[in-house]
Formats: sequence, C-alpha cells, structure tokens
Amino acid sequence: MSDRDTPAATGRFRAGGGRRSAAIPAVLLFLGFLPGLAPWAPAADFTGVRGWVSLNGEAIPGVTVYAFREYDGGLASEPVARSAPSPADGTYSLPLPPGIYTLVAARTEGRGLPDLREGDLFCYFGGNPVRVEPDRPTGIGLSLLRVGSDPAPSSPSGISGTVFDERGNPLAGATVYAYKGTAEGFKGMPGVFARTREDGTFQLRIRKGTFFLVSRKRESGEIFGPTLPGDSFGFYPRNPVALSEGEGKGVRIDAQPRQAAQEKLGDLYVPPSSIVLRAKATDATGQPVAGVRLLAYKSPSMTGFPAYVSARSGKDGALELSVAEEGTFYLLAREKLGGPADGEWYGRFAGSADHSVRISRGMAGPLTIVVERR
Repeated sequence: MSDRDTPAATGRFRAGGGRRSAAIPAVLLFLGFLPGLAPWAPAADFTGVRGWVSLNGEAIPGVTVYAFREYDGGLASEPVARSAPSPADGTYSLPLPPGIYTLVAARTEGRGLPDLREGDLFCYFGGNPVRVEPDRPTGIGLSLLRVGSDPAPSSPSGISGTVFDERGNPLAGATVYAYKGTAEGFKGMPGVFARTREDGTFQLRIRKGTFFLVSRKRESGEIFGPTLPGDSFGFYPRNPVALSEGEGKGVRIDAQPRQAAQEKLGDLYVPPSSIVLRAKATDATGQPVAGVRLLAYKSPSMTGFPAYVSARSGKDGALELSVAEEGTFYLLAREKLGGPADGEWYGRFAGSADHSVRISRGMAGPLTIVVERR
C-alpha cells in the first residue's frame, strides 16, 4: 500500500502521516497562500476546513476533498462542496458555511466519486462529523488508503472479510461494527459486531439489511469508548453494504492508527474551541476513584450512547470532558461502557434533581460525582 509518485511530485511527511518535513517556504506562509491554491485567508477571516492529504507519509497531488451534510448514501451521496485537486505539496482548502459536515477525500483518476475503483485513493475522516465554526479554520489532516479488492465471502450468508493494518498486515484483535446509518457518527450501539481473529478475518452473522462497516482497535482492549492516539480506525470505502436474504459478501477493511491533530497538522494546527468540564470522581467517603469515565447525555433518560465521553480518571479521581457546544447535559460516571452496571463503579451527578448541569465557557469547577459499586 505504498504510493509510487516520484519524490519530485510529492512532499515528505513524517513516518505515520501528517506533518511534512519538507516545509512550505516561510515566505509563502507569511504571505498567506500556498502554491496551486487560492490564497489562504488569515485565520480570523477563514471559515471552513484546510490541511494536507497524504499516503504512507507522502503528500499526494490530485486529491479532491468532499464535504457532505449527510452520508447515508455512501459514495452516491451528494456533496455540498468540494475542493480543488491538491497540488504537489498535498495541501487543500475548502471554504464552508458554519455547520456540521462529513469529510471524504479521494483521487479517482478523473472519474466521479461514485465510481471508486480498486487502486484509487480514498479517505473517510475518522473524526467525522466535523464542526465548522464562523471565522475559524478547522485543520484536518487526511491519511489516504489505496482501495483494495474484496475477498470472496467465507460463508454463504452474512458479511465476512479481513481487516489490515497500515502496513498491509492482518490486524488481529480489532472489532468490526455494523451500523444502520451515519447519524450518530458510528458512536451508538451497533446492530452487530465481531472481533477479528489472529489472521485478521471476521464474520458478521447478518441475515439481511443495509449496514455501514467500520473497524476499531483500542490499545486498551476495550470494545466501546472513545479512541485515542495510537488506536486504529478503518472504514470500508464502499459503504454502505446492502445484503439480501441468504446472501454472503466479503469485504476488505484497511485501518490506520489515529494521530494527535497537533502532530498531524504541525504549523496549521488550531486548537479546537472545545469547552472543558472538569470533575472529580469520589466514593461515599470522599476518596478519589480511579478508572471511571464521565458521560454527558443530551437526554434526561441517559440511555443509548452518550454525546460525549471522557478518558478514565487517574488516581486523583480527576476527569476532563471536552464538549463542542454550550448547553444542558445529563451526567453520570461509570467504569464500563455499554450493558448493565453490575459490579462496577457507577454514579449520577447529584448537584441537581435531574442530574443535569449547564455547561458553558468559563464555568467554575471541578464538579464532584460520587460513585459506588453496583
């Protein structure tokens, strides 16, 4: 899965993708534009997304970045905007009105996105959906994969296949999830999921339906929860998969490790304008509790998948939850994600009768959430 463009046609990114070591000349950055693109406006005046596209650490020319309001039709969905093809240094710039978007990048050798073929380059951004804010650039580094051929199904019914890592080796211990749609950003409870075997193969026992397939491998070994830098994410480029009764389909999913945005974007990185809620998990005696997560829901029922999930608390019980918007959220802390809370640390925020808190910029903290063994 290596690209064969000549060095003269590409810039070099660090191993693992992202920031180039062959930097754009400083005078071009100073003047506010990049070769082959319309001038990049200063940060205060630009609304939209911009960044670099790369394959195995190489900047790639000729890549178009597409923005969708919805992606339920997969490659057949209608984009609301598309960038000019990337120049030799792999940069792109896509002005967009404020809102929520799904980003996809592809190089299809002059064909349309719905006609994606084996050998084309493709990326579904693992951080979708993306929020674009007024007068603020959103920096997105997009790591491409070369579209491979699907294997024959290993079973007469259901969906089977293999997950590969960024080096083209079978990825053992990943989880493949089948989602009904894209509305939840593939964060909700999937209809079906299965672990990959030592040879990277998997089998989803599905009778019929239409599904989006994604894979994740968390270094923590957990099946659910947020992914962190170093975890891997894969998206089947020909999503969604339509399966008839009694039909079997084989798919290939290529996964890549997630990188921290600052490492991937380098000088183009603009910290997100997230609001950070600080909290502390304690037991009934006030002693800090390690290993729990803070979950924020938009509904008072606090069921299904939360809108936002924190990393686990440390020995001091400290929790930090980043949210993208001000609003009222319903909070609980727990040790596990998904399923009944039998035997785990669990507790709802007791600072209000309905367990809610108004999260806004500049709010004081930390909040305290008391947890107990269920």
